[in-house]
Amino acid sequence: MDSVTQFVLGASISGALLGPRIGAKSLLIGGLVGTLPDLDSLIPIDDAIDSMTYHRGFSHSVFVQTALSPVIAVVIGKIFPSSWAHKKILFLTVWLVLITHSLLDSLTTYGTQIFWPMDFGPPVAFPAVFIIDPIYTLLLISGVFAVFFMRKRSGGFRTNQIVLALSCAYLIAGLTGNLIISDRVKADPNFSDMRIHVQPTAFNLLVWQVTGVTDDRMATGLMSLTNECGVRHLVTADRRNAPRDLDNIPASVKRLEWFTNGFFTYGEIDGRQSISDLRMGFYPNYAFSFNFAEDSDEGVVVIPPERISLTYEERAGDMFRYMADTLNSC
Repeated sequence: MDSVTQFVLGASISGALLGPRIGAKSLLIGGLVGTLPDLDSLIPIDDAIDSMTYHRGFSHSVFVQTALSPVIAVVIGKIFPSSWAHKKILFLTVWLVLITHSLLDSLTTYGTQIFWPMDFGPPVAFPAVFIIDPIYTLLLISGVFAVFFMRKRSGGFRTNQIVLALSCAYLIAGLTGNLIISDRVKADPNFSDMRIHVQPTAFNLLVWQVTGVTDDRMATGLMSLTNECGVRHLVTADRRNAPRDLDNIPASVKRLEWFTNGFFTYGEIDGRQSISDLRMGFYPNYAFSFNFAEDSDEGVVVIPPERISLTYEERAGDMFRYMADTLNSC
């Protein structure tokens, strides 16, 4: 999720647990702790693909977070002595804020490497919310504001706790939506014998994008929770699961294959070969596509991965119009 959401999630949890004991400063403590796992994005990595795929790695591991929680709690106790008077609650708060950061990320399309360094496969992902969801974020913000502006009355803390529970219910609604859409698309003949990926579209839980892949074919489209019109704006296309004339695939490219859990395709334009993550964007414009090889006099040569930039129109395209149309009756 975005940094603002992670900050207010941490603030809300800390406000619910520490707030009644140390007041509004609990919001700052939780918010700052909630942003710590994303500091891994500041680590300089030259390879454009590795820069993407190593995010949500070690700093999002539940093992690392559990080990570091006591250390972080002690540091907070030094900075905010009033919190140390409630050290058990402080330890619990820090651990919950860190763990829920990673769990929330695992409810988005790209998932989280929550079991790092253990190798249990690709990042854990069960898409229930888009990476930016205004409804979920505003719920959390309202609870945080209640604590801050009503901190002299117990009602602010109670309101925050209720709103935090509502935000959890919202995530459960997203998980339920994923299961419903998954069942529907599995019954669609256009997606028979395909591996399926289901995710909410931008900023909502009503319209979902479905993507299916085989070794040589892909299909994608939209489906609404509010009607049973089936898959709308369906696109089917050939899929390439290996690059052309390249025996030694760069390690970062192979890592992207792993990172996508198989939802990728290779492509080629004007002699430049690319790999695209099929889970973000709509055919043929995907948000994370990288050139990594090109034709030369010596044949196909590997080049440093370069992310393919898209204009706003290419990134958004007709997606929002498609979403609105999908919500309408058949």
